[in-house]
Amino acid sequence: MGFSYTEEQLAVIDSRGCSLLVSAAAGSGKTAVLVERIVRIVSDADNPVDIDRLLIVTFTNAAAAQMRERISEALGRRLEEDGDNAHLQRQLTLLHNAKITTIDSFCLFILRNNFNDIGLDPGFRVADEGELKLLRGEVMEAFLEEWFEKQDADFLHCLESFHPGGDEKALAEHILRLYDFSRSLPFPEAWLVQAAAEYAPEDGERAEDGQAAREAAAWLTFAVDDMKNTVSACAAHLEAALAVCEQPDGPYMYAPVLEAEREMLSACRGETFQEYEAGFARIAFGRLPSKKDDSVSGEKRELVKGMRTAVKDAVEKVRGRYFAMSCAQAFADLRESGRIVRTVVSLTLAFGALLAEKKREKNILDFNDMEHYALRIMLEETENGHVPSKTAKEYRQYFHEIMIDEYQDSNLVQEYLLQSISGEAEGRYNRFMVGDVKQSIYRFRQARPEIFMEKYGRYGDTGAERRIILHRNFRSRHEVT
Repeated sequence: MGFSYTEEQLAVIDSRGCSLLVSAAAGSGKTAVLVERIVRIVSDADNPVDIDRLLIVTFTNAAAAQMRERISEALGRRLEEDGDNAHLQRQLTLLHNAKITTIDSFCLFILRNNFNDIGLDPGFRVADEGELKLLRGEVMEAFLEEWFEKQDADFLHCLESFHPGGDEKALAEHILRLYDFSRSLPFPEAWLVQAAAEYAPEDGERAEDGQAAREAAAWLTFAVDDMKNTVSACAAHLEAALAVCEQPDGPYMYAPVLEAEREMLSACRGETFQEYEAGFARIAFGRLPSKKDDSVSGEKRELVKGMRTAVKDAVEKVRGRYFAMSCAQAFADLRESGRIVRTVVSLTLAFGALLAEKKREKNILDFNDMEHYALRIMLEETENGHVPSKTAKEYRQYFHEIMIDEYQDSNLVQEYLLQSISGEAEGRYNRFMVGDVKQSIYRFRQARPEIFMEKYGRYGDTGAERRIILHRNFRSRHEVT
């Protein structure tokens, strides 16, 4: 007896000629649907595809093994029905070497087959976690000792800023955290340099010229937009409160106070930071009348009070966030922070270079190294940015489709890597991405669920880039869901 698929599941299984994003809720039959899609692709009567021309990326080795086993079982069932089918027999043979793999294993495959593209010693090995932790500690200790010997003024100032008294452990932890975060990005060194540039001293040096500094500093744009939105929302909130006051059993006695406060908020507008600074300084909330009237609903009285309290809290939040100090002092703090940030970035870059050198001496790699070296093989830098390399284009021609499971837990390095070998840049949309952003639990490992969400918002129901939602739960009883 065959399995009965829903309309959405069949759409996932049978959609072709497009890049497909599948948002699959827990218990929606994601794995069964994925296996059926793969089997139908390789056994298509008109356009059969060899299983080893599909790249199927899973999140764990266990998931990869399970996927391989389920595909084998499904192909076996097909072969029972059509025992003379030479193509299906071939697929069962090819399945052992098919690229059903984790992203780490795929990167390792790329390095083993293309090490010469980047001058990598083919005798490298992947170090275990304990060995890497010990090496990082030794390198950091030697690194900081060297900087202590230099007695560099910026280094000593940075050290004192992180831990008064000069305890290097706090600084070491910040360097390692920044280094690890940067390694989750496609081009970590470039990102670190750009991060330091955001604290360029030119803006800070203009702190003496308050108005010029306020208007010139790019970071103030966010503050102005935030205050503009807050004022608009608060005025609308008071408008809604006034509407309650005007109801037959509404707290009419509050209306004059709310009206005055709404007008006061509406008058707080502008395009520059200093205009909002002056406007928020003029905002003052009075006392609501304590007049009693039995015709007024107690619930509506409390509702209006609550709405007004929310407005007052929002205004105080803005004051605390942006006006706790003068703008000149804020620029002074920014200038001081810039010195520390630039030093930490310089130290992080230097530490990363030293650690990479030690790993080369030992001819070892960690998982981040594998991803970045694979990305270096797949992308080459040009005047117009990074473009797919010759090797990437060869893989692009080889793989018929690229399937990515647990897509919500991808990071930017993985996204760039798999995108480079997809055919999308050439108009051949052949990526299949399945996941559930609600199940993204690896943000602490620098997973980027926003990659999933960007496509979720951009893809449509038809066309070259499609989105399908699997929302039905087949795992739990109705009472549970």
